[in-house]
Amino acid sequence: MILETKRLVLRPWKEEDAEALYHYAKDPAVGPSAGWPVHTSVDDSRRIIREILSAENDFAVVKKGETGPIGAIGLMV
Repeated sequence: MILETKRLVLRPWKEEDAEALYHYAKDPAVGPSAGWPVHTSVDDSRRIIREILSAENDFAVVKKGETGPIGAIGLMV
């Protein structure tokens, strides 16, 4: 499922997003406040995308016209 607003696209995570995810998930001020441990490498982020963020209601937040995620969101429906 892909959801769109005027400025954002919510789409499923891809393994290619691992570097962008690692960029912000390695920050100790980000991960723990979101409930997950600090990512230790791009491979760690790739594994987390594969094993956790691939869930049906977890999405990468991407600015329209760009390719890399700027955040993550999980929807409970």
